[in-house]
Amino acid sequence: MNIDYFLTEIMDEDHLLDIYDYFKKSETDSVEKALDELGPDFSEDEIRLVRIKFISEMAN
Repeated sequence: MNIDYFLTEIMDEDHLLDIYDYFKKSETDSVEKALDELGPDFSEDEIRLVRIKFISEMAN
């Protein structure tokens, strides 16, 4: 599933890349841990959406 078009419409590209890079380097895909690590500049919805993108791309 490609949700890039949606993500680029609702998110800043730097935020998207920061979250994606976090999941690439992280040993867990926990949204709660990502919220703690990334800080208050990132919303839970943003993290969840980028996590879906990350999992989708890694599965292919």
